[in-house]
Amino acid sequence: MNSLRSAKRRFFLKTLGASALATGPSFGVTGANEEIRVGLIGCGVRGNALGPQFHGLKGVRVVGISDPDTQRMENHLTKNREREGYEPTQHQDYRKILERDDIDVIVVTSPNHWHALHMVQACEAGKDVYIEKPISHKIAEVPFMLEAERKYDRIVQAGTQNRSDTGLIEAHDFIHSGEIGKITSIRGLCYRNRNSIGRCKNPPLKPPSSVDYNLWLGPAPDLPIKRANFHYDWNWVWNTGNGDVANQGVHEIDVMSWFAGDPGTPAKLNSFGQRFAWDDAGQTPNMHTSWYELGGIPAVFEVNDLWVKPGTNAAPAYKDIRVGVIVTCEGGEFRGGRSGGYIVAPDGKTRLNKFPGDAGGSHAQNFIDAVRSRKSDGLRGKLKRSGDTAAIAHLANLSYRTGKATTVADLREKTLASSPELLEVLDRQETQLKRWSIDFDKTPYHLGSEARFNPETGKVTGPLADTDFLKPTSRGEFKLPGMG
Repeated sequence: MNSLRSAKRRFFLKTLGASALATGPSFGVTGANEEIRVGLIGCGVRGNALGPQFHGLKGVRVVGISDPDTQRMENHLTKNREREGYEPTQHQDYRKILERDDIDVIVVTSPNHWHALHMVQACEAGKDVYIEKPISHKIAEVPFMLEAERKYDRIVQAGTQNRSDTGLIEAHDFIHSGEIGKITSIRGLCYRNRNSIGRCKNPPLKPPSSVDYNLWLGPAPDLPIKRANFHYDWNWVWNTGNGDVANQGVHEIDVMSWFAGDPGTPAKLNSFGQRFAWDDAGQTPNMHTSWYELGGIPAVFEVNDLWVKPGTNAAPAYKDIRVGVIVTCEGGEFRGGRSGGYIVAPDGKTRLNKFPGDAGGSHAQNFIDAVRSRKSDGLRGKLKRSGDTAAIAHLANLSYRTGKATTVADLREKTLASSPELLEVLDRQETQLKRWSIDFDKTPYHLGSEARFNPETGKVTGPLADTDFLKPTSRGEFKLPGMG
């Protein structure tokens, strides 16, 4: 890399986190025959999956990894060193990766509260970016991300790999051929057999000694850690995570939008739910049902992380699907998810066309191809679309968090009375919760507020527009460029 390009990059890195977004030089333009060098930020569950996946692609090599937890970096290397010949340089401070002139691409697999800042700063530093879902922790972060992608002319792919699943691609095309008529409704399911995360007794949990906690927190407020385990369970705390509607569920929400023709974020959304049975440090609901429209098509999304009954360690299912989508058409129904699915005849039993998939294994290659060609048209996980679908998950959480306690009778007789589909959901949940001996007087359902959204401005409107839940967070030096 020539000295002029190095000097320009150093100038950008001096201003990371402080400067307003401005048009910058186009770095990282890689020729078809040049090696693409990857830096990985985050060595947790997704980092352990994506690091070796990128390293295994032809002409691609992971040359640097970063995590605030030095033990996680070492564990990551230990898992992959012998199998992959994997020996990247370790950096506890992610900014060291952004400074490197020998890195073209950043793969972001950090916790949710870091996604926006990591992506924006990587673009500023002249890197192309593969960013894990949900792409944002807050709705209001997305405009900053889209602006960075545009201003710095970067290739950005979201980790919504279901869009690269061969079976889902084929099923999508089959449905849109019109062979089984128009789509009449879409349902998404996230039924996971999760456990309580427990509660740390006083004093609060201390981060492991291998963790630079300032770098782990980044833009998030420094709040006491009440959960029993430091890693992963941050997903169920609002300060750093978004619950399963945005953890696993955003994959299915994204497929629902894709099959509906990607109409964007809906104008309004309602929800109901609760964190049942687990008296723990988790704040996000383990049952959470939302409903809205996708381009005029009725859509329902269900999170249900509670076992069928205590002691079974088995998740419930609906029409034999636990994690996936059900697309109902005039002349049949698609049931499936990652790794494909099948069409069911109008009788609800006979299976017709099958669409075996590959779990979206080509998603990373799809990104690398765009990095080489400098053309984003063929990206399957485009940032704008992923921003739209992440916003649906955020609206569901906004609805839930601004709602109020309600009785099952009021849910049934008032809110859901005109919707047989939602009443059926409530019936199934009530049966399941009775097995858990839930006392609805002590642990009532939470009826969400109606969350309204203006797709043109990308902002929440109405009574919830000014809630603090929507605003990007910043702490000290960790602030999105352009934030007032």
